[in-house]
Amino acid sequence: MYDEASRLLAPLATPFSLRKGEYLQRIGTPAQYVHWLHSGVARTGFITESGNEVTLHFQTDGEPVAAHDDLLRSRDAHPAMNFVVAETAIHGYRLDWAQVSEAYQQNSQLRDYYLAAAQNSIIEQSRRLYLNASPAQGRLTAFRREYPGLEQRISQKVVASFLGITPQYMSQLLRQDGSK
Repeated sequence: MYDEASRLLAPLATPFSLRKGEYLQRIGTPAQYVHWLHSGVARTGFITESGNEVTLHFQTDGEPVAAHDDLLRSRDAHPAMNFVVAETAIHGYRLDWAQVSEAYQQNSQLRDYYLAAAQNSIIEQSRRLYLNASPAQGRLTAFRREYPGLEQRISQKVVASFLGITPQYMSQLLRQDGSK
């Protein structure tokens, strides 16, 4: 199913490259694109009302990158509530969401692929919610299991944001972790 979906979507794909710190999607602007990473690390998150940055998840080599809820809201021209930023230099392909949605409507194989991807995303989101209920050390262990090797590719501050802790507490966890 993946190979067929890739073949059908390939004509809609445009290559792109971004440097670390550049945005694939900004808060406040309707989402327009879904990206597919060939290489690099992207991060999706939002800003709380009190101004704290919260990291929802990371996307790495070979993964799609988008805040799906923002793409769905964009149908009614609603602004994005999430940001997507390059955590490293990234290279991949950009697809216009309106064109992708139209292709899904016209092709049952693409529709089936989209449904399977959406279901997988719901399961992953649920799993991450359960992880957030764990103590910080457990969340760090789960992060390392879910994203092997990613800790060396991104900043400690970003890992702390994902874990829902301060960078200072992250340093404390790493010191405790190193003493074991």
